[in-house]
Amino acid sequence: MTAMFSKSFDARAAAVEAVEATKQALGDRLLGAALYGSAAAGDFNADHSDVNVAFVLSMLGASELEALRPLHDSWAKRRITRPLLLSKESLDRSLDVFPLEYLLIRECHETLSGEDLFRGLAIDTGELRDQIERTLRAQEMGLAWTYLAVAKTPSGASHWAARSGTAIAASASGLLHLAGEPVPAKRALTAERCASRFGVDAESLRLLVACRPGEREKVDAVKLLMSAQSILSRLIEVVEGLDRRSSTVSGG
Repeated sequence: MTAMFSKSFDARAAAVEAVEATKQALGDRLLGAALYGSAAAGDFNADHSDVNVAFVLSMLGASELEALRPLHDSWAKRRITRPLLLSKESLDRSLDVFPLEYLLIRECHETLSGEDLFRGLAIDTGELRDQIERTLRAQEMGLAWTYLAVAKTPSGASHWAARSGTAIAASASGLLHLAGEPVPAKRALTAERCASRFGVDAESLRLLVACRPGEREKVDAVKLLMSAQSILSRLIEVVEGLDRRSSTVSGG
């Protein structure tokens, strides 16, 4: 769980400081660094959001990791708890494995150092469609167990929604992209556009993916889980109707 920070916490400034320290540690082995996620989207919540930074290196081996090891504590103090560390080769070769994650970074990021290595990423639509379906079905399977275990426990249902909301929001954004629409930067807008495009209930989806801390606890747990089941079923229906054939779409 993210520790409590001051309301005045500046996510971008924290990221810039972390990137500068990384440049000092790695020199020209750091090819580029980018801020992404809620801090880049203007959706950062000082109560619980982490700062997402991607570092792309010319190579990532034992010597690079040893050079980065002393930075771990300073990264954590700046809420960079899980930095994305990649070599350029790894980035290029993993596009087919993580097309959804790379799509979201490509569509909403700020380059803080070096090259913009995400803007022109080519995302294969067939691979993206398949990852979205796997993600949604995994959430559907997890929801079934969650309903049996915690349907009568408001905190349990809320914890499931908080944990799963990120995956559902990402999948919904990916579906909008496949439907030819821009990827929304903020989750609340994702809920609105999915409601309009795919016929899901906007308020129910917003509760899953974009509500304020403590808001879900006020919703009946059974109602929250049942609405989640309905949303997942509809989004899976949408993805099943998409063409499996691949095409590559570059950003920028």
